[in-house]
Amino acid sequence: MRLHARVGGEWRACRIGDEVSVSATKRSPAPAAPAAPAERAVRVADLAAELNVSTATVSRALNGSPAVRPQIARRIIDHARLRGYVPNRIARSLAARSKTFVGFLVPDVQNLAYSIAATTCARLLGAAGYQLILAITGDDPRREHEAAVGLAGAQVAGIIAAPSADITEDCRAALAHPSVVEFNRTAGLAPYGVFCDDRAAFVEATRHLLDLGHTDIAYLGTTDAVSNGLWRLDGVRDAHAEAGLALDPERVRLVAPTEENGHAAAHELLGARAARPTALLVGSSNLSVGVARAVRELAVGVPEEVSVVVYGDPKWSGLCDPALTTVAVPYREMAQVVADLVLGLVTEGQEDAAGPDEPGRRWLPAALVVRSSTGPPRPRG
Repeated sequence: MRLHARVGGEWRACRIGDEVSVSATKRSPAPAAPAAPAERAVRVADLAAELNVSTATVSRALNGSPAVRPQIARRIIDHARLRGYVPNRIARSLAARSKTFVGFLVPDVQNLAYSIAATTCARLLGAAGYQLILAITGDDPRREHEAAVGLAGAQVAGIIAAPSADITEDCRAALAHPSVVEFNRTAGLAPYGVFCDDRAAFVEATRHLLDLGHTDIAYLGTTDAVSNGLWRLDGVRDAHAEAGLALDPERVRLVAPTEENGHAAAHELLGARAARPTALLVGSSNLSVGVARAVRELAVGVPEEVSVVVYGDPKWSGLCDPALTTVAVPYREMAQVVADLVLGLVTEGQEDAAGPDEPGRRWLPAALVVRSSTGPPRPRG
């Protein structure tokens, strides 16, 4: 007797007693369609290419850096949202081997440049998830080397350095780090750095005195073995040369930037009333405090006897009597740029940190603030 059995979704003829293997006759499933390739996550490099900006600029905008112009930042953020960009913080952390520290080598924190820079960098780096390690070298080569070795051993993510004039070769080797940025001074440690254009600043300050009629100008500054000390002295010399004059070497004092050194050097330059210069340029905010003490002790009339211009624009400069003419240095802006630059190196690497249209060494201009401490020289005789 023949029956029909439904096996594997189809009817088949069989006899009683026949064994029917369901598994053997079951219809094979249709081959699965190939899986669609997973969509690759949008990266910073993709956003940069689509917007025709550097990857560093995109990274800074997404991290809220003030160095990116608001309209550009808004365009980047809007485009990132449109493309569904999600920051891969886990991958970034693994790639960086959990390096969340940035070292800052500074000569001292009493200097206005470094105190403002340390405070500003700590805030900006902290907002990006990094902590600042401050190493104070005192411009001592041994301490500087020890600090550099310590930072290298700690495997910090990046280093901001204000190198001393006597930096050793061993210290240079310790600072051979892919994410080093020089600040305020240079010793050729890296292609990246942030500086004030001190030469141009002192050309302008000296011109101001020359235009007032001064030809007997003294300069009290930091040693020219340090790069920024040399830039300032060069500015004074160049302005004299433009006017057909030469800076008298006897009117120059180059010392370490401390209040006591400023006090002693000012006494040397201003102590003999008959031989005083008619104007004094001071190339350091620390030195200017010592100069102010000496001027008071020697009862020097400012600007009646000696016009005075000081470097830096401390808050008290406008409260003096007379108010001081100053070279105002953009310390906070410099600190913002250096923090931004080191973040770019840490997150994007050397080739992308500066971007194709952004030089690795930034020079920010200072501004001459003319107040009451400068005026025409008193006729002699």
